[in-house]
Amino acid sequence: MSGGGAQFQFGDNVTMHGGQGNVGIQHNHGPAGDQALAPELAAMFARLAAVVAELARDARVPEEDRQSLEETLPVLREPAGQERRSRRNTLHLLAGLTRELGEAAAPALGLVTQLLAMINS
Repeated sequence: MSGGGAQFQFGDNVTMHGGQGNVGIQHNHGPAGDQALAPELAAMFARLAAVVAELARDARVPEEDRQSLEETLPVLREPAGQERRSRRNTLHLLAGLTRELGEAAAPALGLVTQLLAMINS
């Protein structure tokens, strides 16, 4: 790329100059997901992951619901590494599950609602 603006390169780039001064392969790895997350969004996902991990250990929650909660943790802990659709689907799954769980899950439901509003705006 040329010009006065910022330059971005995602993926491998090989530069060859007539057999001299070759720099070889540059491995450029951008965000693993389909987009980088804003810091405040990443922080909210981290808070939700902590709340959900605690809820998954709560004896008041039925065992199969605790397992479902645990299955969401990889997406919540590494949201930037997930596709937008996967993050959104996980939040919708948590919204339904936390509504059913009632008072014990109220903090998680509040965070899920906030996150859905942020990613859907």
